Amino acid sequence: MAVSFRAAGVQAQANAQADAEERRAKFAERQQEVNQTQASFDRKRTQQQLMRILGNNRAAGAERGLSQAGSLVDVMDDNAFEAAQDLEAIRFKAEGERDNLTYEAQAARARASSARLAGSIGAFGAILGGVTSAATRLGKAYY
Repeated sequence: MAVSFRAAGVQAQANAQADAEERRAKFAERQQEVNQTQASFDRKRTQQQLMRILGNNRAAGAERGLSQAGSLVDVMDDNAFEAAQDLEAIRFKAEGERDNLTYEAQAARARASSARLAGSIGAFGAILGGVTSAATRLGKAYY
């Protein structure tokens, strides 16, 4: 009787650990979605800032009677280049975070699977130990 309680306890503990790892995996997946949404927002905001800057440059150039050539174009090109770099940095960061969270979710699921397997083996070991102990007692009683 005590053996079955021990086996059940071992299995319950392993299941609890596995469930915790599954929750970690789900959290990592939800965090991926949050990060992707944030990256999309950041990219859109950067593009909007570039459009405002370019518009302001055009307006300032028009007020001063500058043509859309020469130094004004150089400034606009520099702004566009910097915005492109910012957009690329946002994309790169989001991809890195996504990859890390994907790995974290996979690792948590692997730990959950290992915990369940260890629980089954532990429960079987507890049962086998109880059977062996009972057989030993019976054997000693018989002799």
